[in-house]
Amino acid sequence: MAFSLFSVVSLTVIYRLTINFPELPYTQELKNVESEEFLSNSRHIAHEIQHLVKGLEGRHTARVVDYKYHKIIGSLVYVDLYAEKESPRVSDVLLSAIKSGRIGNLTVSDEGFELHVVRDSSTACAATEFTCLDKTCIPADQRCDGRRDCPDGSDEHKEHGKCKQHQPIIHQTEKVVFAQKHGSIHLSATIDSSVEDKQIAWSKDSILLGVSSMTLAEDGRVTVYKKGDKHHLHIINVTDSDDGTYKMIIQGMNVEADFEVRITSDRVAIESDECPSGERACKSGHCLPVAQFCDRRVQCPDGDDEENCSEVQCKSNEFRCESTNVCVPTVVVCDGWKDCHDGSDEKLFCTLFVPPKDLLPPSQNLQTPPSPSRQSERPLPRRHGARVQSPRIQLLLVQQSVPVSHRMCPWIVLPDF
Repeated sequence: MAFSLFSVVSLTVIYRLTINFPELPYTQELKNVESEEFLSNSRHIAHEIQHLVKGLEGRHTARVVDYKYHKIIGSLVYVDLYAEKESPRVSDVLLSAIKSGRIGNLTVSDEGFELHVVRDSSTACAATEFTCLDKTCIPADQRCDGRRDCPDGSDEHKEHGKCKQHQPIIHQTEKVVFAQKHGSIHLSATIDSSVEDKQIAWSKDSILLGVSSMTLAEDGRVTVYKKGDKHHLHIINVTDSDDGTYKMIIQGMNVEADFEVRITSDRVAIESDECPSGERACKSGHCLPVAQFCDRRVQCPDGDDEENCSEVQCKSNEFRCESTNVCVPTVVVCDGWKDCHDGSDEKLFCTLFVPPKDLLPPSQNLQTPPSPSRQSERPLPRRHGARVQSPRIQLLLVQQSVPVSHRMCPWIVLPDF
């Protein structure tokens, strides 16, 4: 089930699915990507979904991303279906299968089903510029010059940058991680090309923490390991001294990535009896690991995992969401999409069409709007300030970004099912 970073780069549309498989028992083995249970179930589910859309135009690739538990409806499977282009037929086929209760030989339920359509944001790099893999624009003469000028390093990559001398890319799961005191820190990343495990090292403040899957730190709270194609650093019983910048380094290749860890004063959430061990229920019934509460990433459908948390201190180039206590980059304020779960980034000053200068980084010039630089999943706005708690089917649509001068706060509302 391993996918290269570039294996789906030409597939520009993702159908992001949440599917309830009522006959699939939820076990802790489903959280271990190397377990036979995870691999066999994932292969079976991906195969049946790909077979379902086999007759449709274009190429489609399915991948199981995660398994989660809902205290009422049971096992939920999160699947990404990659496609070369968007087609209403894909959504029609998927919805029809869900309503019929079968995907191939698998039983499914419409309870908890969600379909998000994620489109690749358009890029408007000039003819004299190079388009990075993350859609950032850099001067064309910086491609293959031996220095990593793209934020993701793709200007020095043999496939994307067409360079003779190859530099691998570190694909971080999260660049900024919040952790509660006495909780845990989890950093992870994948490497886009074949790099020997012994070249992968973790460090903090120039102190080596581990190499490959061997932990070198004297602190017994620290563990370095690899699962599947992903490298991990895990720290338990977190203290204030764990705050700071951690580095993942590819030794001998001058390639590294920084992870910023911020320790909060929040207490670790209490487990829910109706959820698997180590997890707590959202208001909606979805179960999340206790470490994902007050981690400044909204993951409960109603955003309650970030309620009653200590106030976050945003940086000068970040905007603080009003009710969810989360920081988002100022460049996404009033860009037409809800980056804040409460939508506050699309309320403040949005009638002025563009963000005020004091909310933008000094380097951003309103006369030359920056190119959209991310692939974004955009949920529909809540109704009357609150999302419907437990819809049987949720169908969400994503639009491409538009130039800054034309941005307001448009939303498309789809009919209920």
